[in-house]
Amino acid sequence: MRPLASFLVLLTLVVLALAAAMHGKEQKSLDQLRAEAEKAGGGHQALLYAELADRLVDQAGQQFTQGESVKGQASVQEILSAATKARDGGVSSRRKLKETEIHLRQTQRHLENLRRTLSAEDRPEVEAVEKKLADFRQDLLNAMFSPRKEKEKEEKK
Repeated sequence: MRPLASFLVLLTLVVLALAAAMHGKEQKSLDQLRAEAEKAGGGHQALLYAELADRLVDQAGQQFTQGESVKGQASVQEILSAATKARDGGVSSRRKLKETEIHLRQTQRHLENLRRTLSAEDRPEVEAVEKKLADFRQDLLNAMFSPRKEKEKEEKK
């Protein structure tokens, strides 16, 4: 019985170590993600920019927490820029719209949570970006569910 228990403990530790190693590989730095998004095209680029925007919310939160309000506001503007590129890429390519919209929804919720923790003078700009993200999400949903134009249908044939 004892060898079986030690084997199970060892197996559990190995699985946990592998999971931690895989998680570390999947987490790209913001600079790597930014570079990959710039190189990518179409729907994949839109998805990468949406993921970048979501990850930038954490950075902005850290900056606001550390009292670096100016850097935090700059990060919020970078969130808006990445989200704009995500929306534009998704709508123009009509690829990966669902995934891009999901990431932008998560970003919007994270921004809402961040806004609630901020001082009164930092809130208006974050709230404005939050509203623009809602508009971007609606644009993506409109692109997803709107009928295709005749010209696009002919190109598919």
